[in-house]
Amino acid sequence: MKIAFIFGKGIDGCGVTKGAHIYEDWLRKNGHDTIVVAFNNGQKFARAKYTIWKGPLYTIEETSLQQEIDSIATIVDSCDIAIFHSHPTRKQFAYVDRYREFVTKIKNPIVVIHDHAITKTNINAVPQMAELFSMADIGVIQSLDGFSKKAYTRVDPGISDRLIENPIWVFPNQYDQYRKSFEDRRKHFMYIGRMSSIKDPAMIPRIEPYLNDWELSLIGCEKSIASVTRLTALLEDNPSPYVPEFIHKICIRDLNTAGNYNTPNLERKKINPTINAYCSYKYEFGMSELGSSFASWCGYRLKDNSEYGHRMEYTMIESYLLTLPVISVDFSKNAYSPEGKLWGEYDCTLISEARQEKELADRLKSIQKNEWNDRTAACQELIYKFNNIDVIGQAYLDFIIAKGKRNNKINFIDAIHDYFPSAAKYRNDGKILVTSANGVVNKIPAILNEGRQTVLKEIPQSTTLDSFL
Repeated sequence: MKIAFIFGKGIDGCGVTKGAHIYEDWLRKNGHDTIVVAFNNGQKFARAKYTIWKGPLYTIEETSLQQEIDSIATIVDSCDIAIFHSHPTRKQFAYVDRYREFVTKIKNPIVVIHDHAITKTNINAVPQMAELFSMADIGVIQSLDGFSKKAYTRVDPGISDRLIENPIWVFPNQYDQYRKSFEDRRKHFMYIGRMSSIKDPAMIPRIEPYLNDWELSLIGCEKSIASVTRLTALLEDNPSPYVPEFIHKICIRDLNTAGNYNTPNLERKKINPTINAYCSYKYEFGMSELGSSFASWCGYRLKDNSEYGHRMEYTMIESYLLTLPVISVDFSKNAYSPEGKLWGEYDCTLISEARQEKELADRLKSIQKNEWNDRTAACQELIYKFNNIDVIGQAYLDFIIAKGKRNNKINFIDAIHDYFPSAAKYRNDGKILVTSANGVVNKIPAILNEGRQTVLKEIPQSTTLDSFL
């Protein structure tokens, strides 16, 4: 079979890219052909250059002519399956309709649309997500209990039995090369991943007073507005690691174009920093640090438990495979594994949260060789059980093929006519319709102007003029 991977937002080099790249590798090893299509919407992703695809890469540039775009669409249309992994956001408003029109040209393959967003904010960041899902033969979402399913089936019930949760897969054996024995481990507690408030990277500077004889690291946690801002009222549970109260303890290193770390002059002036931070990292470096560390903080937690699904983040999976993971209390009590057990019911990880730094430090110091080996071996077994691509990669492909093309796709503009009767007119006038998840759930007629949503005054078709006025 021939499978196309399409990145409408561009290749960002993060989790979405990683999952697709692993799957492309698996498909190629199993005799399938692949191609990759990337949209350049004017947003640069520094990590993208580290991903080398096996199939040919076609790029739709900012300035690509329609003829060039159509020729790439024809290539995608010749495939058996077309997997759309990412989509332009409101920030890329100028390219939203260009991408939607590209998707409409894909008629022959089984069309698979992914929504990788977890929180409602991120789900609604794609202004036409509900409309894109109406074009799908298969929909892939983060949780079958979450907001995405509610939104996309509200306007298009026909896709209900064609939704699956996003599989997070790895080749587990590939991590063996990075895993050191207990004797060769450093007393090193680390966080790996991007700056994300839902992962609480500030656990590392908060625990520093209680692990002052350990190495402490933030690997991949970039400096951003969120990382230097108080996101909560109290420092004790603020997830941002680079706030003024902590920044003097942290030496932040930059990765240069040659792949080496530089310490900027301002960082050199800090007196005895106790935490090393790396704004980005090469994969081998990150895995080597995990594989030689004593434990890693996996603080992933969500405000809405229905969005967890039955999966982990990639950095959590890597931690389960290479070191002793410390998961959040919230995740342990509210997130379920694919076999229906709470993740906290497995006797392998440590569990902690903000304000428990001293207790966690004492627990880390108390762990001896036998316990550490038992816990980490149990963690590895879970990943082999739930995330081995040789098992779930085939199951994903089998689901897509078994469902195939669907014959009950809707005319989306007709479907929203009851609350947005002028949608067709606005589209014909060149306006960008907002057909997001939130828009269809709450029946909000809106268009996008320079990235900002403008709500329109429409008379719902089920409403009389007198009652509307």
